[in-house]
Amino acid sequence: MKRTALAISGLVLAFHPAFSGTKLNTHKWATCYPWFSHPKNGCTNAEDLETDWYLPSGVTVSHDTLHLTASKKTTHGQPYRSGMVTTFKSFTFTYGYVSVVAKLPGGTGTWPALWLLPKSEGWPPEIDIMENHGQPHTIQTTYHYTVLGSLQMATKFPTTRANLVTHYNTYGLSWGAHSITWYLNGKVIDRFTGPNISNQPMYLVANLAIDGPAKSGATFSIKSVRIYTNKR
Repeated sequence: MKRTALAISGLVLAFHPAFSGTKLNTHKWATCYPWFSHPKNGCTNAEDLETDWYLPSGVTVSHDTLHLTASKKTTHGQPYRSGMVTTFKSFTFTYGYVSVVAKLPGGTGTWPALWLLPKSEGWPPEIDIMENHGQPHTIQTTYHYTVLGSLQMATKFPTTRANLVTHYNTYGLSWGAHSITWYLNGKVIDRFTGPNISNQPMYLVANLAIDGPAKSGATFSIKSVRIYTNKR
């Protein structure tokens, strides 16, 4: 049995939206962080790290695929505009398995990410399923948490022979009460264990951030999102 099959054993598929047609299903996906009250005007998570402004226009759907695209066009003081989606309003969960099939943009300045944030809008915790900084064979996995009020970060930089830019690959995360395990194409690439694992509902974020000079038109493409939980 494959390791992915073991990770989802006993779970049920609870969230699997199709990227059909030519429009984003806004009942399933929002295009801004929940703490922004006017999402149609866009949002940012700059904090001196990103140089982008997220707009609904940066999110498109075609050929059964979700596309998050960055364009070099100054918007609200940021030199780039880009796209993001979240499940904050439609789906949150506590413990389960997340599987995302995606192709990364690659190239300098691109910072695509798949991550989980708490429904409470507090921070931390944060579970980063995947971050990438343009490299075709390396990603970053991170868990942000606290111990006695002190911020902690467990992070690794797994490498792979698979080309993450030219091909679609499967990014997985198994989140349980006692461990968090990261997968790439069904293989374990990182694991965190201990008593400080988040036990609160979280939602999924997918975004294409820009943190340096990047090619206009860089695109983070997502073929599918599946989230399995123990709820029946």
